[in-house]
Amino acid sequence: MRKSVINFFSGLFIVFIITIPAFVSILNNKYFTMHDDQHIARLHLLVTGIQQGSLFPRWVDMLGFGHGYPLFNFYPPLIYYVASIFYFLGFSLIWSIKLMIISGFLLSAAGIYLLIRKMIGRLPAILGSTVYTYFLYHSITVYVRGALAEFFTLAILPFVFLCLYKLSQKINWRNSIFLAISFALLILTHPLIAFPSIIFIGLFFIFLFIRSNDKLKLLFFSIAGGILSLGLSAFFWLPSMIERKFTFVDSILTKELANYQDHYVFLSQLWYSPWGYGGSTKGLSDGMTYQLGKVPILFIVLSLIFGILYLFKRKRVDGILKTYLFILFSLFVSLFMMTEYSSFIWNGISFLWYIQFPWRFLTFVNLFIAIISAYFIFFFKELIEIFIKKYSYLLVGLAVAGVVTIIVIKYYPYFRPQKFISTNDSQRTSFKEIAWRISGTSYEFVPNSVKTTKTGLGTTTLAIKESELMQDPAVIKTGKTKFVVIKNLFEVKEFGVVAEASSVFQLNTYNFPGWQAILDGKEIKIDDNNDLKLINVIVPAGDHELSFKFKNTFVRTLGNYISAISLAIVLSYLLNSLYKKNK
Repeated sequence: MRKSVINFFSGLFIVFIITIPAFVSILNNKYFTMHDDQHIARLHLLVTGIQQGSLFPRWVDMLGFGHGYPLFNFYPPLIYYVASIFYFLGFSLIWSIKLMIISGFLLSAAGIYLLIRKMIGRLPAILGSTVYTYFLYHSITVYVRGALAEFFTLAILPFVFLCLYKLSQKINWRNSIFLAISFALLILTHPLIAFPSIIFIGLFFIFLFIRSNDKLKLLFFSIAGGILSLGLSAFFWLPSMIERKFTFVDSILTKELANYQDHYVFLSQLWYSPWGYGGSTKGLSDGMTYQLGKVPILFIVLSLIFGILYLFKRKRVDGILKTYLFILFSLFVSLFMMTEYSSFIWNGISFLWYIQFPWRFLTFVNLFIAIISAYFIFFFKELIEIFIKKYSYLLVGLAVAGVVTIIVIKYYPYFRPQKFISTNDSQRTSFKEIAWRISGTSYEFVPNSVKTTKTGLGTTTLAIKESELMQDPAVIKTGKTKFVVIKNLFEVKEFGVVAEASSVFQLNTYNFPGWQAILDGKEIKIDDNNDLKLINVIVPAGDHELSFKFKNTFVRTLGNYISAISLAIVLSYLLNSLYKKNK
């Protein structure tokens, strides 16, 4: 027992050491450039909302060109909650983002190691973890695109497959609940990755179902885990799906900012495409690479060769080979979905359009190539034991150490940003920074009736100029009225108003389902008939208490209740299990 525990933790320690070069470049006091440069602002808004007393602040101020919008009603929040742990421990916003990235690298290395170790052993798992960590797309998501939510899915995805695999081996509520938790975390990390992952999770389940000796039981507990995962994450995905019709998501995000038809990958680019820090374009002139890497491709070829030799040794297609062939099939499916050959699928399933970039299937390519690389070592070990049984483990260990060293030396130079910049939290969270620069890069969650205009490139943007930014929470549109700000939180705003005559009071906040205006304890009508859909109310003469509150709509409340009930089920099971164990 003690030896197995030592082996378990020593393996994790080894893969953690191997992973360090992947993030060592950011261990400094500077920040770095990336495409999606909004993370410090988003983290700042989340922790501010939490400090204001809202555990999950759906609405945030300053974004949307100063008028706020329901960011976390639509954008997956998990990575910012992870980063907020470091912030509340005393780290800066910049270091909290960096520590979240480091956590993502370590979790992804651990997750894929545990998955492969469970399937085929410790030494193959060490190699597979190395391939997974240093796959080029892993670097691209962090240091080029800055797609940190997508990057973090690489940390969660192996645990989903691990939990499903363990459930197939031991069918019980414990493994079903851990499957539910892992997939719920995947949804809360990046629903646009969670959705296509259902394809591969579903295929993996079918494969395990066919091999299972207790098919009905596996089916029941798998479905239960799936339903529970949706329940745990319902507070996010349910309002996000239902209420996106009130935003620009459908009209801008999938049609202008990133039309999937312009971002297919050519087969030649999988073999070679130049490394760069640019963006994705139509055709072959992309500014970033989609190549799989020569070493991972070599591992695919070697796994096929040694897999055939292994078949000759076994003289039958055993469980190991069946699993290998399934993983190989899944790899080719994920590669196929990146190319224009799969356009009939993309054209026919409109929900895929929200993925925006077919090359996002590199997330799954990364997973399957890592596992296939591990199978190469497994087959190699099985074959070498025919000739040198006594020292086979030592020889394979030396081979793994050599190959791991080659991978790290060859690929770690790509795991660094293009440029470091000197900045600080204050500069990154100023009103102008968030309300203008950051808002100009992402406005798809703004209410869709806000006035828009066309840019010089022919794309849609909001009809707001920098000189028109309003930092004051409210203004008097008409009438002789004075007011004082009593409370100016994200989701609650209170004012003391003294009006000499009936006046129009404008809250400099977009109107969106959930906003309520309350005058002297009674709800009053909101008028948003203006170019920017800002909240206007009529205040009669006299002294008044005027407040605005962002309330949950029915669908948000429903999602909250479903998640609360699901969480109660999970906690009650875990606490009951802990009680029985201690007893």
